[in-house]
Amino acid sequence: MVKREPKPTFDPAYVRDISEAVYRHQLGAEDVQRMIEKDEDQGQMLRNRAGSYDQLTRVYLKTLGFEPPAIAADVGDAGKP
Repeated sequence: MVKREPKPTFDPAYVRDISEAVYRHQLGAEDVQRMIEKDEDQGQMLRNRAGSYDQLTRVYLKTLGFEPPAIAADVGDAGKP
């Protein structure tokens, strides 16, 4: 049986950071602040909700010409063209 190399993927934390930034922008500063105060968790629930954008974020990155890093590449440079 031939062993396949894993397909390079974007670092999940990198994708979530972008998704969270988009979600915060979409909500607006006042709504973000109100949501964080209501949830009383320093924004963790907001970050989790932003996960609904993760798949689109990956597609947008690829569409814009960003590629996942090689498996052995430094994650700090994830997705840079």
